[in-house]
Amino acid sequence: MQHIHSKGLRMQGHTRILLLAAASLTLSACSGGSGDDTTVPGGGSDNSAFPPDDAVVNQPVFSEATAPEGTITHYGAVTVGDDAGMIADMVGGFFRLERGTSAEFLLSQFDGTTGRCQVQSDDVIDFEEISAGFIPTVPGVNKTSVSAGESVVLTSPGGTYATLAEQPGAGFLLYDLPNMQMFMAGPVPDGLSVDVPGSGEFPAFSQVQVPEVTTLTGVDIGDAEGISASTRFSWDAADDPSGMIRIFATTAGGFFLEDGVTVTCTVPDTGSFTFPSTTQVELGSDFKGGAPLISRIVVNPVVSENSLLYVIRESFE
Repeated sequence: MQHIHSKGLRMQGHTRILLLAAASLTLSACSGGSGDDTTVPGGGSDNSAFPPDDAVVNQPVFSEATAPEGTITHYGAVTVGDDAGMIADMVGGFFRLERGTSAEFLLSQFDGTTGRCQVQSDDVIDFEEISAGFIPTVPGVNKTSVSAGESVVLTSPGGTYATLAEQPGAGFLLYDLPNMQMFMAGPVPDGLSVDVPGSGEFPAFSQVQVPEVTTLTGVDIGDAEGISASTRFSWDAADDPSGMIRIFATTAGGFFLEDGVTVTCTVPDTGSFTFPSTTQVELGSDFKGGAPLISRIVVNPVVSENSLLYVIRESFE
């Protein structure tokens, strides 16, 4: 994986060239944009959502949804990622929401039963344009990047495993390993926990457990060079009760095109997926995407007063 930010370039695992020509844009508008689609279990008419391997598969429905109003005014995420089981990435980000948002909605957003696709212009710079590690957005609610303290500490049963330092720049704050530091070689250890020190904007969280994840295998997109609006994605499904698959892609050469877009989906871990019809319409029949980022995620959400922290394990093939 690869980060490009104000501290320079650090490469890990999956190679991905990210251009920050527009990095002066703040994250205050990143969660907005069109194309939020949510899957709900129970069957429906949009049979393109999850192509069945046989006729008995129950089809979910994709429909537009915006996070309901509620008491959560801030949220954050810390993600620990592996590449074929080996430690590959750690990243964090923390945000103030433009309005209070439903805690129930946020707690259920990545519970393994619902899904979402979002299409937005390449002009919108979000964490997916900055970091390969997954940092969620809140559908329909704008956000502003905030500090959660100087550093985030990950601890294993053997002691401190990693310290992610606050990396300010270009209107956002990224929590990452300090420049020139590398990860310990080897698999992600069991029993990791996260400590967030907190700040005037974001509360402290102590010993939040990093969930376990099954290593992603068997990814197939048919054409290894890129995707289209009708691409069928497949992978080896896992038994993680709350596991989901994340798919992120951009228009091939989109940074250099006037109408380039990004598409982001988080979907139930069923073993196969195609973009729902509403997303296909937004992408257009002539959409040509570059090689996508595909990962399995498991999310542990924890609430403290008016703030929510997502602690995420992510696995790339």
